Amino acid sequence: MEQAVKIFIIIGMIAGACAIFPLVLGWIALNKMKEGPLSTGWKIVVLLFVSMIAGILLLCMKDDSTPNNPAM
Repeated sequence: MEQAVKIFIIIGMIAGACAIFPLVLGWIALNKMKEGPLSTGWKIVVLLFVSMIAGILLLCMKDDSTPNNPAM
């Protein structure tokens, strides 16, 4: 599911490239996903400003489902 989220974030970044704002927020979200699970606030930012589908998938994902989480 994390791979699908990354793909939809990138699609949202490309679709909103003329606005610059989705590019910046999408890039920050992708970098934060490398470090660990995103907070609920960042998930909502992705939902509102980058990609609705990616934001919904992020909100539905469990925090321990990301492979970078040391709890697994």
